[in-house]
Amino acid sequence: MSRSKNAVELCALLVDEIYGELTSRIFTMLLRRGRLTAINLSRHTRLSPRNIKHGLAVLIQQGLVFHNRDSEGGTFYEANHDAAYGLVRSGKIMEAVEARFGPFARDVMQNLFVMGHTRISELAAVYESGAGAHTNGKVNGHATTNGVNGHDEEHSTIGPLHTALAHLLQAGMVEPVVENMLRSPTDLYNKVEKEVEQAFYQGGTKGLKQKEEMKLKIQARIDSARTEGHNRWQLKGKKRMANGDHNGTNGNHKRRRLSNGGSDIASGDVLYEDDGTRLDSNLVVRINYEKCTVALRNQVLVAFAYDRIGETTSLIYAAGLGLLEDKIPRCRSDSNLEDQPDGPSFTTMQLTAALSKSINAGAGIGKAPGEKAKKGKAPDVHMDDPESDEDTIVNGNGISAVDDDDPFADEPPKPAKRPKVTFQDRPEPDHTDRGENRMQQVKNHLQLLESDDCRFLRKCGNSGQGEWTVDFERIMEHMQQSELDTMLLENFGTFGHRLARMLRKFGKLDEKQLPNLALMKQKDVRTKLAEMQMAGVVDIQEVPRDAGRQNPNRIIFLWFFDNDRVATMILENAYKMMSRCLQRLDFERRTVADVINLTLRTDMLDQDPETYLDASQLNSYQIWQTKEESLLGQILRLDQLIGIFRDF
Repeated sequence: MSRSKNAVELCALLVDEIYGELTSRIFTMLLRRGRLTAINLSRHTRLSPRNIKHGLAVLIQQGLVFHNRDSEGGTFYEANHDAAYGLVRSGKIMEAVEARFGPFARDVMQNLFVMGHTRISELAAVYESGAGAHTNGKVNGHATTNGVNGHDEEHSTIGPLHTALAHLLQAGMVEPVVENMLRSPTDLYNKVEKEVEQAFYQGGTKGLKQKEEMKLKIQARIDSARTEGHNRWQLKGKKRMANGDHNGTNGNHKRRRLSNGGSDIASGDVLYEDDGTRLDSNLVVRINYEKCTVALRNQVLVAFAYDRIGETTSLIYAAGLGLLEDKIPRCRSDSNLEDQPDGPSFTTMQLTAALSKSINAGAGIGKAPGEKAKKGKAPDVHMDDPESDEDTIVNGNGISAVDDDDPFADEPPKPAKRPKVTFQDRPEPDHTDRGENRMQQVKNHLQLLESDDCRFLRKCGNSGQGEWTVDFERIMEHMQQSELDTMLLENFGTFGHRLARMLRKFGKLDEKQLPNLALMKQKDVRTKLAEMQMAGVVDIQEVPRDAGRQNPNRIIFLWFFDNDRVATMILENAYKMMSRCLQRLDFERRTVADVINLTLRTDMLDQDPETYLDASQLNSYQIWQTKEESLLGQILRLDQLIGIFRDF
């Protein structure tokens, strides 16, 4: 995350909003001054060493501060910008977890947000005490009374907890904590570099070849350090096999099978009952923000495909992105620490096997009325619609419908008739090999995704099995251009949008060329360009024809559109607007602090506010709720913009 003034202010406000003033003062000082020791923090913040220790303990527990001990024995602390900004996406992350794994997994994720990195035994103790379950004594809709399925109340909660954590660990949204994760990326790189140099190059590197070898060794060790926690979980995680039928399973399945052959995970409502999974109670886990960002990026891409193509194609695209998600640890890699790996891929066969049976792959494909589906051939378009007005017609394969051998082909073509293309569900042909037919239907949707202007998919590989990959950078660039076009159209109108697109496409253009190219008057062009220049969207460059600059006629004025600068400006404005929303939220909260404190009393939590608030208090409380919802919704919309331009 960038360390601009607006970004620093936003991170400090987020920490202050959630963890209070003490941690906010320490975190803000680390953001502004960089790496500091506890003594320097106490001097700069004017806090006592006792308060510094308490504040740092909370920040380290939540992953908001890195710490590293140097060779002289001093401990340095450094702010974690990405984790601080990840607090904004806590709601989105929990919604994504609930959509995939059910409400109980969402509750586990919420407790991890509150507790920070913690041992599984400590998390289980919270559920044993009843403080961790927010489902009113139920686990995903199932009562936890004594004797359910032959287990007591404690096991009816701990069993689903281990199952949910196992799914979250497998998906990567929760990760085991190891020592290297508590260091900053720079400290980790320096530590690994020193180890490699002492082990292999004690006399120092000599020549370009040894330097390249050293970089490869450092990269390999860094990758090993990042996967250390995952390997530890794979070794220490264990499965307690059940004997006979147990909670609807035979002890060999993690999910209870439904009557139609599917599993609960397909519907996003996993029944987390005790399936025998047991994790190491001493394993320390935390939320993996990088992997959660990958899941959120997939949601944005699926929504974009839904808007451009359709629902069924977007569902198939979501399944394909789900296959790639397991192979993508983070959205954007740090070029200083790791090389850019080749993009992962999946085959059409793998996607067809992983696709939920509830998705009708034959739907969402345009067809003409009365067409007959033919195996291996796209349906022809009939020209019997009297309402059509097209001059030419093409069949499903993109070939002209006019026969080349037609003796009347030289005559002027008559207005052809265009069929009405519908997107109704296409019935499956009466095939004996339905698996092959479904694979062909999935392939048709993949070709739609490939042929779109955004190029959601790209063919790759030479195996002949229909491998597909996703160029995320190119798609995000297309989404950024779409957001830029929307912003330009709303702020500068049609003429400003037209001028900006021309400058973005052709580069630098002379001021005298713009009126003819944009089909605008010269006066209107100059007025609009001056307005956009004041906003920082476009800029001008003066190129003198000779050494003298006194005569304006001897100067060429070139207008240009800097895409990177505009994207940076959008990010800075988004940071500033989010900070203002948080400040307004704090102000509105303080105006009704008495009423809010009354609703937060422990003896009032289970009661409706209408029962103990008078009319004026209830009115103030409802107005506050409306304002809070509006401000938080605006923050989430701005976060979507920041994700497109920075994180995704």
